[in-house]
Amino acid sequence: MSHALNNVGQGLNIVVLNGENGTVEKLGNLNMRDGNPEDILAYLKEIKPGMIVLVASFDDVTAKMTNDIREIFVGMGSTFIRSVKQRDSWVFAGRAGAERKSLFEKHAVNHENTNIYDGWPNTVGVGGCFPKTNVEQFTA
Repeated sequence: MSHALNNVGQGLNIVVLNGENGTVEKLGNLNMRDGNPEDILAYLKEIKPGMIVLVASFDDVTAKMTNDIREIFVGMGSTFIRSVKQRDSWVFAGRAGAERKSLFEKHAVNHENTNIYDGWPNTVGVGGCFPKTNVEQFTA
């Protein structure tokens, strides 16, 4: 995903991968400023257990962020989503239905004393090898 490919936007940019073979199942932008929270929640609920989810925030993601939306990400392994505030930077890689803490998550807090980009916090990123899904975990 990138601006050059014209497939990112403000809010949450998300890629959903098949947990067994790594193919892209869907990608999109969840507009957290002008979007409908019910539609955003429905999109997230459609993600099947075992799918790998990659998420990066862009701009403010809190305007339409509900507790239900936050809890979906907690169920994928996020430990920072409950503390993401206005204009924070957040990236996350987790697994739908895993409910285990993900090791692939970063959060940069928006604060006037530490921001480096004219009122915005530093960028954040994660990297590494994400394990494939053990299908039996999610089909029992």
